[in-house]
Amino acid sequence: MNNLIDNNKFRVENQTQVDLDEIKLINLISSNSFFVYIFIGVAIFNNLYYLAFALFAFILTFKIQNQQAKNKIKEEIVKDLNLVSNDNLNNKYSVKLGTLVKEHLKDVEVLNFFNSLKKIFGLKYEVVKTIDSQVLTSSKNNAITPALQTDEMLREHTCLMATTGGGKTELLLNAYIESTIARGGGLFSVFGKSDNATLQKVQSISAKYNRLQDVLVYDFTEDKHGKTNSNTINIFELGNAKGIITTLVNIADFESDIWGKGGKVYLTSFLKFILTLRDVNFFIDYTKIDTIYNSNNKLEDYKENIKSLDTFAFAKIITDNDLLIKLLIIFDEIYIDSKNELNEILYQNFKNIILEEEDNNTSLSYLRNEEKNQFHSELKQVVVSQSRVENWESLKKYFQTGVETENGFYKGIEALTLKYPSNNGVFYNLSVSIDNLKNLFNFFDSFPSIFKNQSNDISILDAIDSNKIVIFNIPGQNKVYAPVLAEMTISFLNALLERRGKDYKSDTTTLILLDEANSWLKTKRDKSFDIGDIMSVIRGLNMAAVLSFQSSLKKTLGEVDSSQVFANTNTIISLKLTDKDLIEALNKKVEKVKKLELEENQHKEYNHKNKNQSTTEESKYTKSEEDYFKPQMLSSIKKGEGFIIRNGHVAKFMSNYVEQKPMYKTEKDEVFLNKYISLEELKKELL
Repeated sequence: MNNLIDNNKFRVENQTQVDLDEIKLINLISSNSFFVYIFIGVAIFNNLYYLAFALFAFILTFKIQNQQAKNKIKEEIVKDLNLVSNDNLNNKYSVKLGTLVKEHLKDVEVLNFFNSLKKIFGLKYEVVKTIDSQVLTSSKNNAITPALQTDEMLREHTCLMATTGGGKTELLLNAYIESTIARGGGLFSVFGKSDNATLQKVQSISAKYNRLQDVLVYDFTEDKHGKTNSNTINIFELGNAKGIITTLVNIADFESDIWGKGGKVYLTSFLKFILTLRDVNFFIDYTKIDTIYNSNNKLEDYKENIKSLDTFAFAKIITDNDLLIKLLIIFDEIYIDSKNELNEILYQNFKNIILEEEDNNTSLSYLRNEEKNQFHSELKQVVVSQSRVENWESLKKYFQTGVETENGFYKGIEALTLKYPSNNGVFYNLSVSIDNLKNLFNFFDSFPSIFKNQSNDISILDAIDSNKIVIFNIPGQNKVYAPVLAEMTISFLNALLERRGKDYKSDTTTLILLDEANSWLKTKRDKSFDIGDIMSVIRGLNMAAVLSFQSSLKKTLGEVDSSQVFANTNTIISLKLTDKDLIEALNKKVEKVKKLELEENQHKEYNHKNKNQSTTEESKYTKSEEDYFKPQMLSSIKKGEGFIIRNGHVAKFMSNYVEQKPMYKTEKDEVFLNKYISLEELKKELL
């Protein structure tokens, strides 16, 4: 007969029963204090005041010992988890994640006397009311201490895991987001559930702390009418040129054939060209290209028509061969007339144009050094290579001077078409490259109110650096655009890190929160986002990361990146959980539980002379180990209940619950948007 001994009752070291918990022991002794109070009353009635005082001191002693025992347990668990005690904050701002509790209690049914009897005898009964387990688990008598972290601890990063309905979003809202907003910190939060109610709750929290004006919402989820309610994004302001090129090339998702490669070369070269102008605030209003092309003082007229780069200008110039060639010719002539002044503008920060494509470097080998140093040379050569024209000089010559035929005199694209006749057209290869940009344009067209808006809001990077509250709402269930939006989000994060690493350091911790990472944080080509590397960098930049997910990150991020995420995380919170891979990962973070197995054998000693046979019992103890977390243990707890793991220690945990006051009548109501106007647009309005 084998009996499994509960490790809470037996010590492994000496196989003896553990002494009762101090608090339980004190409560057990003092539980009969009712009769002591009666004796105190009797003593006072008989004028035995010394006896009454002695009995009162006796009761008070147990009360004091009980509190001392609670404080001891509290100090030990706070020390083990390396949290901060609410008794010793030393004026440090703390983030309340929730409450450390003794037990995860069950729902309790409140019954009257008659229904209690019915329940005892197995009859149908009526419940007066039900006390939810969340209320009981977080009750005062079950709570040990608040789970508090300082900003420094927060920057050690957090992984929050729970199955659907486990309470992840509520914990993120009521603990992390509220604490960040309350202290005036910046927030960049990505939600992957397409939930309008979550956006409303973020705004409710912001309104509570008078920060509603700081909220920026980028909602990529459409309503049933195909409409999005969102602030606008100028994608050409999301970081440096390299990051933007990588993002847009990935969104374009070119085929690997020769036509796809041609489209990639064209897009890359064009982006280098326009982003060089963007970086020095020297991009042109595309509606004025014809005017400047026909001007006799191109540089001065160009300066008077500077405008920020946006999606409209990008789409117009890259698809209109006539406008593109005119713009390239404009810079050719500015180089001739005002070379030094143009170079001063373009290279004021000693920027060097480096041609990254080896093929392009080879194709430019015939150019003079003066031509190679012109920032638009690469794009000119790409245009030539994807046309039937032999070189740029010939293209420019016939484009400007024209071609005369018996039907008249022609300039521009028509002249080139006549000079280089072809069934497919002089720019057939270039037109195919433009057609290969369809995925990119479809992406912009899918979210027109966000990307195709000439009245753009504040730059996201500027917003974060200004401690704004930036919310992305991504449709994680959209298999087409979720990976694309993920690519854009990670590019933005990398740009933010590079920007802060150079010349900026926030005075408060900025929170980077990635919710439902399994649903949206994935790529089309199984590439790594290097989230683990990002987490290792941002801590030194006064930024903290919180990742929320419900299944293993190995399928989403890859095995290497997933392991790096856990390696860079010092706080793990598990609520209700069913994923076996995550439970296995949790067990690797804590020590195994030691158990005793008792084996009892009974046998009788046979003696033919003695009818009364003696019985001998043999007991054998076997030490064993098992995982701390079991699937049933995590799947059976209620919403908001869970465990917190830090420094190899684990404690029962109840997430912080706050009833947020709603700002809207229904969850379907569109959220309020803060709109911004650029200085450029303001000047136009005033003139």
